[in-house]
Amino acid sequence: MTAPSAEEQHSPAAGHRAKNRTSRTRAAIGAGAAVGVVGIGLLLLALLGRPAVSVSSGRALVQVSLKGAGTEVTGVQATSNGRLVALVRRPGGFVPVAALPAGQVVHVRVSAAPPAWLRWLLGSGVSESATLRAPSAAPSQQVAVAEQPGLVTLSFDHPVTLVAYRVASGPTRLIRLRQAALTARLSVPRNQPGGALQVAAAAWPWVRLSAPSATIDWVVAPVGGTPVAASDPAPRSMGAAPGGPITMNFNEPVVKALGTTRPRLSPAIAGTWTEHGADTLVFTPRGFGFAPGTAVRVSFDRRVTVVGGSSGTVTATRSYRFTVAPVSVLRLQQILAQLHYLPLNFTPAAGVRSPTTFAAEVATLDRPLAGNFAWRWASTPASLRAQWRPGSATVLVKGALMAFQAATDNSYDGYTADGETVAQLAASSWQALLHAAVANRADPAPYSYVYVTEHLPETLTLWENGRVALTTLANTGIPGQATALGTYPIYVRFTFNYMSGTNPNGSHYHDRVYWINYFNGGDAVHGFVRASYGFPQSLGCVELPIPTAHVAFNHLAIGDLVTVVS
Repeated sequence: MTAPSAEEQHSPAAGHRAKNRTSRTRAAIGAGAAVGVVGIGLLLLALLGRPAVSVSSGRALVQVSLKGAGTEVTGVQATSNGRLVALVRRPGGFVPVAALPAGQVVHVRVSAAPPAWLRWLLGSGVSESATLRAPSAAPSQQVAVAEQPGLVTLSFDHPVTLVAYRVASGPTRLIRLRQAALTARLSVPRNQPGGALQVAAAAWPWVRLSAPSATIDWVVAPVGGTPVAASDPAPRSMGAAPGGPITMNFNEPVVKALGTTRPRLSPAIAGTWTEHGADTLVFTPRGFGFAPGTAVRVSFDRRVTVVGGSSGTVTATRSYRFTVAPVSVLRLQQILAQLHYLPLNFTPAAGVRSPTTFAAEVATLDRPLAGNFAWRWASTPASLRAQWRPGSATVLVKGALMAFQAATDNSYDGYTADGETVAQLAASSWQALLHAAVANRADPAPYSYVYVTEHLPETLTLWENGRVALTTLANTGIPGQATALGTYPIYVRFTFNYMSGTNPNGSHYHDRVYWINYFNGGDAVHGFVRASYGFPQSLGCVELPIPTAHVAFNHLAIGDLVTVVS
């Protein structure tokens, strides 16, 4: 190893240069480290500090969540149905300047950006669009129990801050809750066992509160824990929809209120009871359901307190009643005209569509369509026109219904039709009629009408589809046994039969007659052998020559009308 020279060991300049090199090296390393730290920081800021925005709805219509270094909202725009919705900023977000109706859809676009001095690094900003809806709130129960006098606690399906309600026909009351809640306490009369409430609620102050409309039945807590059911149709109500369901909302689970048994219906009809949720029981009829005007009795195996709308409370009982709404005669006339069982046509008004399903036909039974009637033939006799009154169940309607039943039911017993009215029609007849309307199955037979005059010589004229098909001499009843005047539908027919009775002289008769069309009790248009025709000879019937009666018989059917005038 070579020893250093004397100059290297003792030169001051050489030592100073060595120190400078070391300092410069350290400075360079430090500067590089600082630059690296700044670079990493900028990178992290660029990666993690970029602005982000999300939009939701809750206490405020527009709730904004921001992410990123110093990100702030730079703009909010809301539209609904193509129109701007003015917003104002409140703690927690943005709310409409004017309250929105529940359920209104609002399209929102929110823009956000970082501070201006960071935009060179993080970008100019971002935006987010969302479709929001003003929340709705409604009672979550149909029957409420007053656990203490004068107060009912009502539950809602969404937290509410505003509740408007009305007891019976009293004034509307308003409750403002300090905090959104799922329940509200409503005041009710202390001296009543129950009744009806009309209720409306708003989830937030910026949602428009509508007029009270939802009907809630309330009842004082029954003694002994008797279950309470709100029934629709209501007890003692008179306007239940034909073919509609029966709904019962209990104040406790159905299984606790009724066990495994189900209510019984009288008259019994086909259908099923099903649970729609733990506390709701619904009967859904199969087919048509109860006929219009039917009085229905609902019975239980145990005592139940039944409430329902403005009809009030039925105290603890084992049964209650309601009545199905009568059919609209005008709507019935529209259907019969559509199917050509009347000598008129019905045309719905512009923009009005005829029902195309069975359920839609049932729904219109008590709600006639807008439209116009017109006679199918200009030559319709005046005596037949006189039987037509829109909305009135005249003999013209009765005859049309009888004709429909005879044409569509092979088991139809014509005898029962004598005296039958619209209100007496069975549910099966209504069901058949509405199915025919849906299928547009028109009457296959011509429309025929008989006019008998007692002016001498007595005649019978048979009118069919706008023309006179037969004119003939006829005999009517003698004095004391006169043929009844008026208009009647043919209710039963025979090709031949025997007529028996007592003659004016007290003797009995048992005569064979032919081609018989009974129209009023024992009065009939039929064939019978006489020496002549054209004046009173019978004991009440309208007699024709037998060959002529055969011709008339071939033109007539059950339901065709016979008019007898003096």
